[in-house]
Amino acid sequence: MTALDHTTTAAPELPGDQSLAFLREGYPFGHRRFLEHDGDAFRARLLGRRVLFLRGGDAAQFFYGEDRFTRKGAMPRSVLHSLQDEGSVQTLDGAAHRVRRGYFLEVLAPSSRGGLADAFDTAWAARWDEWSRRGRPVSLVTGSGIVLADATLRWLGLGPRCDADARAVESLAMIDGAGAFGPRNWWGRMLRRRSERWARRVIEGVRSAELDTVPGSPVETLAWYHDADGPLDEDVAAVELLNLLRPIVAVSRFIGFAALALHLHPDQRVAVAQDDANLHPFCQEVRRASPFFPAVGGCATHDMSWRGIDIAADDWVMLDIFATHRDPGRWIDPERFDPTRFSPAPEGSSVEANVIAQPPSLAPQGAGSMTGGHRCPGEPATVDLLTLATRLLARSDWEVPDQDLTVDLSRLPASPGRGGMLIVPR
Repeated sequence: MTALDHTTTAAPELPGDQSLAFLREGYPFGHRRFLEHDGDAFRARLLGRRVLFLRGGDAAQFFYGEDRFTRKGAMPRSVLHSLQDEGSVQTLDGAAHRVRRGYFLEVLAPSSRGGLADAFDTAWAARWDEWSRRGRPVSLVTGSGIVLADATLRWLGLGPRCDADARAVESLAMIDGAGAFGPRNWWGRMLRRRSERWARRVIEGVRSAELDTVPGSPVETLAWYHDADGPLDEDVAAVELLNLLRPIVAVSRFIGFAALALHLHPDQRVAVAQDDANLHPFCQEVRRASPFFPAVGGCATHDMSWRGIDIAADDWVMLDIFATHRDPGRWIDPERFDPTRFSPAPEGSSVEANVIAQPPSLAPQGAGSMTGGHRCPGEPATVDLLTLATRLLARSDWEVPDQDLTVDLSRLPASPGRGGMLIVPR
């Protein structure tokens, strides 16, 4: 089977302002329009602003390549202040971005992130024992978020002196509030301010030597890290500390969706439990099929074109990740949960059994170069942690109590079930 011809010569433009439709539909907004217009691009207006929506692996490569797009002005302020905030690595471009990104690549290198996986394994075992003794339902999104916060704080070099429960609650609120307007967003931003105060105290403590840390630990490296213009400002260093902690806590959503998939596909649970070779395909399919980041935006840095579509400098462009992961021109039966699409290709085959295209059609955390672009440097750590958690879940004893396991795609970010995937560990 060959890929469908998605040659684009023009981008249809939707009538009127689509803001209400986007808020009402959530994740499927772009996916439905791509299918309706049978193409990989369309234009719309959101909050009165014209935006070009793109989907697909080719679009992902284009979007993330060669400094074509800046994140400045591309993210609503409510989202920016919930997640990144001013001065963070994701708000930088060019050389400044590459220098700051160097810190994250250094501390998230294989030699360092192994310690994170070990810390997670230890923290998970302790919490699982506690949950088992209680015998009550646990929200896996919240519970694994606390485990991830605990593990991250220890890996950072801060140990048990920090309140992992509080840091997890703050991080989860930031993530949950980023896709909302009104009270949910306000709550997330309020807890972000509390988290920033904690992070500033940590940076101050490291720099003043009032806080004992492990020499060479990620938090010590950050506190003394030099940017292109010298040492990081204390507030910026605090923001970047949160940019290590919060995305790792966000892996809890993938863990919740992995548990939901294990529950809905018991044959897959058996396969994963019995053979580690099935772990990676299963986790990659969780990352493809689960609604995580709906889209990522950028503003064009100069005039350019993609498949004959003119893009002027400062134009707003949105790469639709949800639609990219469901593009029938690139994935066979994309609505089906099927880890075998990420299994090794049969001998003599040029493609995997159930996928038409390889990454970057898989882009839950971006595409392009890990070193020179905006692709998330924490993606390998995400895969490590999700793989470890999935193995533990597949081999552990737990029950799923009665609950609504509907995934509400109109809610950003989506959750695995109304309660964040409730389980009762045994």
